[in-house]
Amino acid sequence: MGLRPAPDARTDGYPAGIGGGTAGPLAEDGPRRRQRLYGRLAAVFFAGSGALGLVTLPLPAPGANKAAMAVVCAAALIVGVAIWFAPWEEWPRRASLGVAPAAFALVALSNTFGGADMHNYSLFFVVTFVWIGMSQPPRTSAAMAPLAVAAYILPLFTMRGDFWAGLSSAAMSIPVCVLVGEGIAWGVGRHEQIEVALHRERDLAGQLRELDEMKDAFLSAVSHELRTPITICRGHLEVLEDEAGESEVRAVKETLVDELALMGRLVEDLATLAQVDDRALLRLEWVPVNCFLRGTAAKAEPILGDRLRVEECGTEGATVRADPQRLSQALLNLVRNAAQHAAGDGPVQLRATAEQTSLLFEVADCGGGVPPGQEEKLFEPFTTGSSGSGGTGLGLAIVRGIARAHAGEAGVGNRPGLGATFWIRIPR
Repeated sequence: MGLRPAPDARTDGYPAGIGGGTAGPLAEDGPRRRQRLYGRLAAVFFAGSGALGLVTLPLPAPGANKAAMAVVCAAALIVGVAIWFAPWEEWPRRASLGVAPAAFALVALSNTFGGADMHNYSLFFVVTFVWIGMSQPPRTSAAMAPLAVAAYILPLFTMRGDFWAGLSSAAMSIPVCVLVGEGIAWGVGRHEQIEVALHRERDLAGQLRELDEMKDAFLSAVSHELRTPITICRGHLEVLEDEAGESEVRAVKETLVDELALMGRLVEDLATLAQVDDRALLRLEWVPVNCFLRGTAAKAEPILGDRLRVEECGTEGATVRADPQRLSQALLNLVRNAAQHAAGDGPVQLRATAEQTSLLFEVADCGGGVPPGQEEKLFEPFTTGSSGSGGTGLGLAIVRGIARAHAGEAGVGNRPGLGATFWIRIPR
């Protein structure tokens, strides 16, 4: 599998494509954890160098200023402790680069007061560039090279010894340090690109697995919904005798027509559900809310009769950009749902409310409400209520699809034992 390197693979977060599924928290927390790790690694380098300097301070070092070196080592130790407790995960990644100038300054002071041997302090430059390579993107080590050269050369003017020998040491040490830092940065960058790609592949595999499970569940539900009317039709035909009377044949015919109509409606609902949330298929126009509500109420009267109540709340003169046919279909589905599942002859309210940034359409009944915990499940395909009305279980799924195609949402406000209010909210 080929990897296409990004301009900077180590950003403060993984690419947006990894946000879905379980990879999202990893994508956010991984870089933060690494940033904290690199910060604390710098703290260990500072504190360890300072502690090592203090431990080795009694050893003989020609030309060394012991008091000044003690101060430098103590400063390195203090800086290391401060870096350890710094909130690296909350700061921008580039902020951690601020420890590099401090490291070069301490190395320069150590060179100035530590004696004539420059080679010992070259090791600290190597350590600094190793850390830069691990924690920063490529080309950072090269950018820090002038600062390192200054930290290496400036102490030469204050030291006794061969200036040109020190300059020769710098000419060899600093390029090697830069090469080490850049090599590590490239390797770490490639590793993190691979890590990002693995997270993406893992997330994609999870999505494909979820889609496969949804497909299996969908096919199982469709086969179940079709199997029932087919079984009923076949059963009636099998028991129908050749010498059956006219009335018996008529009854079987009516049953078969009803069951075939149910299968036809199921197929139509499936076709609608497949494309209902596609915004490109909407025929959007500016719809006067009150006029639209009254038209929908006229269509709903044959379903509810005198149970229907229409209420307009602050919608005088209000308009909404919507597909009136689809929106009317969604509201009629809610009305039909109330007629089928709201027990008794209580009133059903069809209501429109103008909100600050949206229009709220509601169908409220007094039929006893929805079993607690089942509110969201009702909007899943093939979920039917307990009334045994013979519906396809797709009506509310279509309602939510229409609402989301309008960049809105649909849901239910449940009042167990009292009733339920199904709502559609779409932006104005």
